[in-house]
Amino acid sequence: MKTGKLLKFQRPGVDIQAYVYRDDEEVRACLYVLTGGNPDQAPTHVILGASEDRVEAEVRAWIESNYPRAR
Repeated sequence: MKTGKLLKFQRPGVDIQAYVYRDDEEVRACLYVLTGGNPDQAPTHVILGASEDRVEAEVRAWIESNYPRAR
């Protein structure tokens, strides 16, 4: 198992989890969109990059673009 960090986001009707970890020379984020609470699924989206900060920023941008906060 790789070590990294888990980011959790709640949006109306959906929970989004992003697992961010280093894989050799790149940083990878696997995003899981959970509508029924089923954690045993393939990632919905994967983001790759050279730095953790950049990947995390891309994760947040992807979530805001696809699952904006309720206003």
